[in-house]
Amino acid sequence: MGKFHAVALAAVMSLSLHQAPAADKLQIPQQGSANYVTYYVTHPLTSLNMGEAGFRALVEAVGITRNMDGKPLFDKMAVRCLFYSEVVGGKAAGNGACTETDGDSDEVFTTFDAAAKVHTLRGGTGKYKGISGRATYTLSTLPAPGPGWGAIMVEHKLTWQFK
Repeated sequence: MGKFHAVALAAVMSLSLHQAPAADKLQIPQQGSANYVTYYVTHPLTSLNMGEAGFRALVEAVGITRNMDGKPLFDKMAVRCLFYSEVVGGKAAGNGACTETDGDSDEVFTTFDAAAKVHTLRGGTGKYKGISGRATYTLSTLPAPGPGWGAIMVEHKLTWQFK
């Protein structure tokens, strides 16, 4: 193992030992709302330039959430999304799906419509089993971390309930 890899592994192990307290102590109400932001780094997996017929891409986005109300729900969750994007006639559209994972490895599943700017909660595991709801969102572009990469900030206004 090279020196760089050993240092990187030590850093990851150190971070994992200092994680926030377990989220399973959360008492999630049967319904509620949250305002949270997700900071994503994006990377196109593949793209297709179709000239006058437009542009299509499959993009992966990974990030972390931050609850803007200072509450533990939807805070410090790791997020991974796949996104189909297209630009046709100068108009952008697309859709995708995400998995949001908390410190207990419990997950929330969402889909989203980029044109409508809406996330829809589709269920989850553990404490999130049976969750549903929707979040309107706004998106801001951040500086790219390097060539071929992008970064965005997505602010969510979420309402949820359990079935």
